[in-house]
Order: sequence, then C-alpha cells, then structure tokens
Amino acid sequence: VGSWAARLMKQHGSRLLAAEDVTGAIRNEAGIDADDLDRHVRANGGVAGYPKATAVDHESFLRTKADIFIPAALENQVTHDTAGLLDVLLVAEGANGPVTPNGDAILIERRVDVLPDVMCNAGGVIVSYFEWLQNKRSEAWDLEKVDAKLRKRMNEGFERVSETALRYGTDWRTAAYIVALSHLEQVYKEHGIFP
Repeated sequence: VGSWAARLMKQHGSRLLAAEDVTGAIRNEAGIDADDLDRHVRANGGVAGYPKATAVDHESFLRTKADIFIPAALENQVTHDTAGLLDVLLVAEGANGPVTPNGDAILIERRVDVLPDVMCNAGGVIVSYFEWLQNKRSEAWDLEKVDAKLRKRMNEGFERVSETALRYGTDWRTAAYIVALSHLEQVYKEHGIFP
C-alpha cells in the first residue's frame, strides 16, 4: 500500500521523504524516487540498504517533518506514545486500524487531520463489488470503466465525509461514521428492517 501510494502521489508532484518496512527505515530530505525505491525493494527484500537515503531509527522516521504520513502496513502504529512524535498535517490510514483511539485523541488535540482507514481503504472493497457485479451480469468491464466508476464513488464519498465534518465540526473519522449511519438509517426508513 505504501509503495503504491508513493508511486501514485509522485505522478502528482509529491515527494517521498522517508519510508519504513520490516527491514528498517530510511530518509532523504531531498526526496526519494518512489519507483527507484520499489526496484530496490523488489531486488533486496526491503528498504534497508537503499543507497540514495540514510538509514534512521524508528523514532527518527516518525519525527520526519512532512505534510502527509501514511501508515500503510500494520495496525496500532500511531499510539499514545508515538502520536506526539509526528510532525505532519495529515495522517492517511493506508493500513487497517493503524491509529489507536488514544493516538487519535492526541492527533485531534494537536489539530492533525486523520483520513480514516474506512475512507482510504474503500477502493479495494468497491472494486471487489464491481467484480461481483460483473460476475452476476456475465460482463467484463475494461480498466477505464472500472477506474472511472471507482473515481466517481471515491470522490462522492470524500465529499460526503468532508461536508459532514464541516457541518458537525468534527474529525474525519467521526464524520465517516455519521455518513455511514445516516445511510443505514435512510435504508431502514425506506425498506424497513429486513432479513
């Protein structure tokens, strides 16, 4: 997830400053070419030893000043103990549950926005639904159609959560729950509770 996020964001002008995996952490304030790092990881099994960045410890990795931090692999990475180390404006949860409730509270207090995993990970679930639809209908959509439908759904979801966060003056995670529960309420009102 982290590798794909870095490579896709590179196409939009983002600069990768640091990366970490099970083999270690690396940083280069001038930027790391995400495609070059991907080739290194494929050849060497991890980010350790990447020649165009400096090896750093876990705490130094977390303290890297950046706009966005994307915990993309493991749950419970941003905790009560580590949330205060982050020097970022936004945390985008690429992994499932990487920010603990205590870590979330600290980030909210520090006014660091968190895009929750239910938003950031929705694309895979949506495409799985598209696959199910194609199978049910005996259809095969081309990549452009899947991409267009996915982009539309993701943008609509982002807008709903963004508007809800503003309307209720709340964080993104709570806003995402409000949107989801409101949708369930609407369905129950229209269809009743059904088996």
